[in-house]
Parts: sequence; C-alpha cells; structure tokens
Amino acid sequence: MAFRHGILISPDQIRVLTADRTQFQINFDRQLFIQGQWITLSEADTEVVAQYSQGMRKFVPQVVGIAVDSVELGLSAIESMLIGVGNPTQQEEWKALVQETTYQLMSRFVRSGEHFYLAPQSLNEMDAFLHGELKENLTQLAKNTVGAVWGALRDALRQTDDNFERSESQDWQSVEQLIDKINLGLDAKADELEAKSALFCTRLLELDHIESQLQQRVPQLLQYDVVIAK
Repeated sequence: MAFRHGILISPDQIRVLTADRTQFQINFDRQLFIQGQWITLSEADTEVVAQYSQGMRKFVPQVVGIAVDSVELGLSAIESMLIGVGNPTQQEEWKALVQETTYQLMSRFVRSGEHFYLAPQSLNEMDAFLHGELKENLTQLAKNTVGAVWGALRDALRQTDDNFERSESQDWQSVEQLIDKINLGLDAKADELEAKSALFCTRLLELDHIESQLQQRVPQLLQYDVVIAK
C-alpha cells in the first residue's frame, strides 16, 4: 500500500498535495473543496467524506509518529555521545551537522503538535528508510564525528606526553559502541513498524475502498487517487 500524494493533517483540515500545492481538502470532516471550489454534497456523500477523513486521521499520525521517533532516537544517541567532547567550536559544528542531517531526513515526515505531514511514499519505502537510508546516514555521521574527536585527542596527547598512546582498536571501539547503540534503537523501531504493518495495510485497504466509494459519488476526485495498492 502507498500514498500517491502528500497528506497534511491539522485539527480542522485534511489537505492532499502535489508538489506542495493543494489539490483538494476536507474541512471539519464534512466539507469538500477541489481546486479551491466548494463541492455541494448530499447527506450520503457527506457521510462517505467523513469516513474517509476519519480514516486518514487515524492512520497518518501513526506512520509519522513512528518515523519521527526513530530519527529522534538515533540522533539523541549521537548527541549524548558528543556532550563535553572537543572544544566549544567543534561542538557547535557537530551540532549543526546533526541538525542538518535531521532536516534532510525529516523532510518526508513532519509532526508538530496536532499537525502531521506525510510525503508520497509506500510502506515498503518507509521500511527501507528506517533500515537503510537513516541507519547509513547516522552510521557515517558517527564515524566521521567521533572518529575525528579521537584522532584530534590522540594527536594532542602525543604532543604533551610521549609515553601516552591510544591504539586504533581503542579509538574505534567507542565509535562502534555508538553505532551499535544507534542500530539497536533503529532496529527496535523498525520491528515495531513491521509488527504494525499488517494492521496498517488492512486499514489502508479499507481506506482505499472508502476512497473508491467517494470517487464514484464525486467523479472530480478520480484524478486524485491518494491511497493505492502497489
């Protein structure tokens, strides 16, 4: 199952977007607007709109929540490892790097209070995001930042004390421990997503069926097929 369009949910609205432009929206779970035009609905039509809107409100926040929590978990592990390591300038640079990584990854998922955004994607793509893209980015970030810290620290200590040396295995042990911690947290979230995927797909099939009913009642929506089976 997949979402062909982006979905933005707020307490009063559901907006379906393509390239950040609203194609249609539902206000208060009852009012339908297509390309900014209010669509007159019968009582039966309004009931189907309400079912569709409520289905979106149940499902999308769960998907966004799992993705956001996964990213925050991985980045918090890195940030906790870097606290107090290096000089203030270095810490600011690493903090900026973590923030930029967060921004890049979270452009697909947004959660702010009661507002949620989900970019067009399938559940398989989200699983690949957690197992592949996110884990790879965080692993490289951990190696680059923590590895650089230990390298600079070793060089400084060698200049002040010829008898002090730190082996390469000791240097990278801390990095590997951090990576293991990151991966463990991400794997737990990915397993959580996998355990819920059957329920998610069942709900999406139901939502797809409701969407088909709504398209039959409002033919203008046929060109905006949001929930699809892949």
